[in-house]
Amino acid sequence: MAETKEQRFKPVNSIKFRMLLVFAITIGIVLLVTISSVILMQVFKQTINKFIEQDLPRVEQTRTLKCLVEKIASDAQKLGQSRMKSSLNENYDQIDRLLIELENMGNRLSRDGVNADIVQMLLLAQQIRSQTQLGFQLMASSLDLDQERLPLKRRLLETSLEVLSELQSTINELVQFSDQYTQGILDDFEQDKTTIFEVEQWAMLFIIVISLMAIATIVLVQWQIVGRGFSQRLELIGQSLARVPKTPEETQVPVIGNDEIALMARRLEDLLVKALQIQLMATTDELTQVANRRHFFEQVDIEIKRAMRSGQEATVLMLDIDFFKNINDTYGHDVGDLVLQTVAHTCKECLRISDILARMGGEEFVIFCPETTLEDGKVLAERIRRTIEILEIDLFDGARIQVSISVGVANLSPLSMDMDINQALKKADSALYSAKKDGRNRVVVTSSPA
Repeated sequence: MAETKEQRFKPVNSIKFRMLLVFAITIGIVLLVTISSVILMQVFKQTINKFIEQDLPRVEQTRTLKCLVEKIASDAQKLGQSRMKSSLNENYDQIDRLLIELENMGNRLSRDGVNADIVQMLLLAQQIRSQTQLGFQLMASSLDLDQERLPLKRRLLETSLEVLSELQSTINELVQFSDQYTQGILDDFEQDKTTIFEVEQWAMLFIIVISLMAIATIVLVQWQIVGRGFSQRLELIGQSLARVPKTPEETQVPVIGNDEIALMARRLEDLLVKALQIQLMATTDELTQVANRRHFFEQVDIEIKRAMRSGQEATVLMLDIDFFKNINDTYGHDVGDLVLQTVAHTCKECLRISDILARMGGEEFVIFCPETTLEDGKVLAERIRRTIEILEIDLFDGARIQVSISVGVANLSPLSMDMDINQALKKADSALYSAKKDGRNRVVVTSSPA
């Protein structure tokens, strides 16, 4: 059933699918940034084109219009100062040509929309033309009269000056409206230019922000899918492969998911469980579940080297179940096995985590206690002996039996740490022999020579 479930989720959660997902997301983000940038640049380009095609020509035309108005005002002043008919004709023709050009320019500017200032300037231009024509005719007439008709000539001249004065007022109005229109166009131009700069800044900011967001999204996707999805989980698998499990917890590989990596982790857990079983079989006594003889010597060798470096004492206890052969002969080997298991379990309950308990063979056990003085070893041995002495073991038929143990204790002092463990065991075994010889169910202590 588990295999079917893994296969069911495999197409969606496979490494290949996730890599394709990363690729698709990356390409999609790149396309999104590219398309957004292109659209934004097109909008910006259209704004620029509008500015170049409309605003700049309008500004140039407006400046030309202003120049025409200034030229008309200048020539109008010259018109009143003319004392010869040729110069008068020339000034009149110049003003008339400028007025025609002004009207044409105003009509061209009016094509984009009706503007009150343009309309008023066109009306003033027509009025200026009429006033110019009248002033020109009066001045020309006055110049044609001879000195004999001086009063009429003077009257015509005065009238022409009045007309030219009105003309100057009209031209001043024209200049005023021209200035207003020009200032409005220049203000619009500056506003459009500012808008373009703002659009450019916002466009650049938008591109930068969306690019940073795209980069952050790609990095997040890479970290989420590739980093957490692949690298971290593979690293956990690598760490699990690098250690030899000693407890059931160490066989767990904390990799979640339903893809190939998770399947690899589950397979590795099965292998680690088997490795732990093999490790336990190689280092643990099958019946009592304490260390076997080989594992005991391996662990003690490490502890002795550590004790030699630190200068700490250590103690060895040899335990033997009293009259164990009689128990086997009387009750059978099943009861004998139960007694061995009970004694081993009771000893473990009395020990520290650092103490090493092992079954040496038959009914004999050994305990190595690092950083333990001979006196402390004797106290521990007595505690174990008393605990087992008062223990009642329930048999399979409902009966109960009591057993006792004999213990030999030997010390490993800092001055004798170069001594082989076998020599310490011989001392403890000799003490154990003395305990049995003296009546059993007792503790005998002997120390190793310095």
